[in-house]
Amino acid sequence: MPDLTPTDIVNKEFGRSLRGYATDEVDDFLQQASDSLFRALEEGQRLRGQIESLNEQLKRYQQTENLIKNALVLAERTAEDLRAQAQRDAEQIRRDATEQLRTERAEMETMRHSRLGMIAELRALLNAHLSLLESQERRIQPPQAPPTEEEQH
Repeated sequence: MPDLTPTDIVNKEFGRSLRGYATDEVDDFLQQASDSLFRALEEGQRLRGQIESLNEQLKRYQQTENLIKNALVLAERTAEDLRAQAQRDAEQIRRDATEQLRTERAEMETMRHSRLGMIAELRALLNAHLSLLESQERRIQPPQAPPTEEEQH
């Protein structure tokens, strides 16, 4: 049997019988039933619309939630990538600094040896010049007379 509509209830006509119901009461009741069914159908339609609206809103919230979850995952990956890159950069800086320190220490040691060599060469040159000066000084000094007897006593 198909669903009744309010119009079906209002337009329903019953056959007359000798001992039938009071037609005014039946008509009033059918009108009330029709009005109740109409309100129920309207309420059902309103609720279906509200359900549809809430389902759409729920779908948007779920999409937003998925976007937030994806953004969070991406942010976590990005943060982890940045941490890893920072660690690699720090390690590279440390290796570079250690290598530069070794190089500079080696250069300093080379310069220290070079400086010591220059000092030794300069000392040898100065000693050679000192010897030459002393030799020149001895040549220009008058010969010393042998000490006299008085000077010896």
